[in-house]
Amino acid sequence: MSKEEARVFLWPRSVAVVGASETPGTWGSFVMEGLMKWKFPGPIYPVNRNGGTVYGLKCYRSLQDIPSRVELAVVAVPREELEETLEGCAWVGVKGMVIISAGFGEADEEGKVKEENLARLARIHGIRLLGPNVSGTFNLHASFNASGSPAHYLVPTNLAAICQGGYAFYDLLAAGGGRKMGVGWFVHTGNECDLGVTDFLELLGEEEEVQGILMYLETIRDPRRFLEVARGVSERKPIVVFKAGTTSAGARAALSHTGALAGRPEIYRGALTQAGVILCPTMELLIPLGHFLVERPPMKGDRVAIMTMGGSWGVSLVDELEGKGLMVPELSSRLQGRLRELGMPRRASTKNPVDIGAAGISYHLSLENVVQMAREILGSEEVDGLIFHGLGRPGMAKDQASDRARGIFLSLEVRLMREVQALEKELQKPVVIGCCLSPWESQAVWDLNQEGIRTYQRLSDIAWNLVLARQREKFLSRLLR
Repeated sequence: MSKEEARVFLWPRSVAVVGASETPGTWGSFVMEGLMKWKFPGPIYPVNRNGGTVYGLKCYRSLQDIPSRVELAVVAVPREELEETLEGCAWVGVKGMVIISAGFGEADEEGKVKEENLARLARIHGIRLLGPNVSGTFNLHASFNASGSPAHYLVPTNLAAICQGGYAFYDLLAAGGGRKMGVGWFVHTGNECDLGVTDFLELLGEEEEVQGILMYLETIRDPRRFLEVARGVSERKPIVVFKAGTTSAGARAALSHTGALAGRPEIYRGALTQAGVILCPTMELLIPLGHFLVERPPMKGDRVAIMTMGGSWGVSLVDELEGKGLMVPELSSRLQGRLRELGMPRRASTKNPVDIGAAGISYHLSLENVVQMAREILGSEEVDGLIFHGLGRPGMAKDQASDRARGIFLSLEVRLMREVQALEKELQKPVVIGCCLSPWESQAVWDLNQEGIRTYQRLSDIAWNLVLARQREKFLSRLLR
């Protein structure tokens, strides 16, 4: 397959929306809204049998009525109308056809036959197909959004996503939007009667602007080619995969979702890891892990230091880290002595975790001294990364407006977390800011997220980010031998 044939699904110069509508809740309206709200710069041709206008644009009764050639068609019509629609696409020179329509191989044997006939007809006309049973594509860097994702949650980052399922990923994009997390390119491949995940992995793997690729997979239809492509791409940029359908019930659900036959999980895990692919432990971590791998400095060793406002958080973090294969070493007597010199009282632990909560920030410890302590720890030869956990008090600004003391501590918290995070760039080791509160529960966390500083809520997510960043670094190191 020519990569140029796949490019049309992300870099089209003109788009026809077949089944276009203004009726809320319809796919024809979702796609039109996405194109309009992201101000697609090329011609948009709405098509439906009623004609008239859709979102202020002239609506054509058929594809054959469009006076110009069209590169991409996004199709949301009943499956019985698709072959006729494909003939119309051929008439106006369509190169690629996104088939949102469902009810094919994932539904029944009749649907599977129709899917095969559609693919055969497309080959005759030289049209590439995406789908059926998909929810669209987008390339936010080209102001192109032909997807069902709510447009105002989308954040154009340097990550791309290739998914065999779509709606759940839209939920992840919505959850990440408030944290300035997201993807700049998205492809939902659905049933893959023609193009599949490997085609888009190859395409986006060679795109210079794309720095990392996220994937939701239920099956791999051509394992040999996928692993060959993945190996080449992972040498240049991280590939993060969440593999679903690993249980018998999950495999059955995958079959009815995209018509996918899920394989044995241990075989998938071994083969993907050998190819340098990072396997994401949970679906919810997919986007945060992608950001971590492309934004943080490399994790060059297994040793982690913890500075925490609460001893219980520190103990629990140690369990998470060491349970996943990292180490939380006791700091040397020399380094502990230096922390004492910077104000750590005898009652507060300096061994690792370092309990700055017990020391009392703003009472025994100044902000400058806490930052210097973090610098001493991270800059030593004793650790390879730092977790700074426990700041970010509950409450938003409106709740603190009448409390001067809380307002002062809020500004101190934000400044402290900001300056500790900045040590990452200074010392080229990863720094993770942890707080169990979300940006909607803590003003300090909200302020940091608006600046683009990531915070992490779950201890297990913090640990997995560091563990998998270490795995990525080991893979790259082996390439240099």
